[in-house]
Amino acid sequence: MKPSQRFLTIIFVALWLMLEANGLVAQEHYATLTGTVVGVHRMFIRKQLDVKSDKDQATVSFRIGKKTEYIPHRYPYAGEKVKVEYRTEKGVNVAFVVTIIK
Repeated sequence: MKPSQRFLTIIFVALWLMLEANGLVAQEHYATLTGTVVGVHRMFIRKQLDVKSDKDQATVSFRIGKKTEYIPHRYPYAGEKVKVEYRTEKGVNVAFVVTIIK
């Protein structure tokens, strides 16, 4: 094999591996919880949403902030039914989408 062909093969394999790695990094898996809002609390700078799960009646706390999207565009009130899409980051449940169910 000529040195130029070997070089092109190495570049092709490196580019293919980089594309595969980008596809794996871009996949974000969110968990979903449906339940009733117990309360929205402000703790210093951070805000917290507490939801009582419909499945096992356990209260789960979520960190909410600037990146949290609300559908419709407002904070949920206590007693409203919501669906929360979240991810656990560094041991903390972080809510990304909160959908208020009518």
